[in-house]
Amino acid sequence: MGITIHYRGTMDDVGQIETLEDRVLDFVYAMGGRAKIWRSFADHDSSRVVRGLMVELEPGQETFSLLISPEGDLTPLFQIEDAEKGPFDEPPYCFVKTQFGSLQGHIAIVHMLDALKQQYCSNLVVSDESEYFENRDVNQLAQKMKFLRSAIRSMGESLQEHGLNEEAAEDPNILATRIERVAALVHQKILAVQENASKIVQETADENWSERSLEDEVHVIDKLKREDQLRSERMTRRIAECTAAGMSAKDAFEVSMREEGFPVPSREDNGTGENETVEQEYVDSAPDEPWLESLASHPFDIVNEQAEQPIELSDYEGDPSVEQAKTFFETVVKFTNVDSKKSNFRTVLFQAAMDIVGGLAQGTHGDLDNVTSRALVINQLKRALNGHAYAQGAVFGLRSEEAITEEESTELHSQLASLLVTIQELAEIAWSTSNQ
Repeated sequence: MGITIHYRGTMDDVGQIETLEDRVLDFVYAMGGRAKIWRSFADHDSSRVVRGLMVELEPGQETFSLLISPEGDLTPLFQIEDAEKGPFDEPPYCFVKTQFGSLQGHIAIVHMLDALKQQYCSNLVVSDESEYFENRDVNQLAQKMKFLRSAIRSMGESLQEHGLNEEAAEDPNILATRIERVAALVHQKILAVQENASKIVQETADENWSERSLEDEVHVIDKLKREDQLRSERMTRRIAECTAAGMSAKDAFEVSMREEGFPVPSREDNGTGENETVEQEYVDSAPDEPWLESLASHPFDIVNEQAEQPIELSDYEGDPSVEQAKTFFETVVKFTNVDSKKSNFRTVLFQAAMDIVGGLAQGTHGDLDNVTSRALVINQLKRALNGHAYAQGAVFGLRSEEAITEEESTELHSQLASLLVTIQELAEIAWSTSNQ
């Protein structure tokens, strides 16, 4: 007995996972919920990464899984290890029970799945036991939720107080405005359709729900961040190609700079024009962007050689959350010193820990009274949340390789659990309409 939404499908483009994460995070925090970015790696093959989100929309509603296997299949929580081990024979069914949440919570998941199908997963199949996904009949949904709760009460089962949300008993006509607001937020934050969403918001919601200016700012910053990441990856690949072809590191760097449109200072040659000739011959003969087909799909494709370099923790001081992140970084250094067993996960953990420190340091010093500054704060908190996901996955990897002990793993996970709560609370404040 219950109301469950079943869904399965495969992402059209696995390279869009981080964009999907950005969009869903914005929506979930605007709804007052929380989300956790997930990264985990297969023990036998670190290139097999399960990525995505675990969404907690509201108390009483089960965790909504938006995890993606390396092949792009939506993955249920209980099959994460299966996805790490190898491809599924067919996309598995995921599910989320909603009967102990609110009517609005059920509707929000339906709209999220709608957006997923439109933008990222065209073969998505959804089966909603309430039939709301199929017919969008809010009266029928409200009646089913009300009947279910009544039946459970009559059976004498004990429910948590937050599971008896009275919203489901309201007149569905009164709820219509709230439902349209959910749809507007989905259009704004997941589909990034500003024009249509603005019209819906203006007609159905007050300014506390619209957040149009903040959403615009966050969307632009996310886009710039993604472009910068791709540019960095392209330049790294081109430098590797050039040096493999016999070019000096300095010349290879200049090639990558020119191809990305950056000005390169002129250099005096040795009178022979040798450098320019070699460089031009390589550019003329190089295939058209051969690295595009092999851009990094997991964190080990490109190793940041500076990830293990020490950082000046004294640069970040004052805020309790930053101190908390610094403590985690110091623990990482202690448990993964140079004498420990060599592991690729060590590099990932160092980089992730620095992203947590840096994201919190910059995310706690922004001006929340200014829309642009608020958007920058949100972007930095996403950086910290993403770093948290990679850190957690790296700790799992280090433990599986026995590069750290069980006690060390437990301590790192304990600190990460506390950091996650901190980051989520800061994100809620950053998105809070009371600061606008």
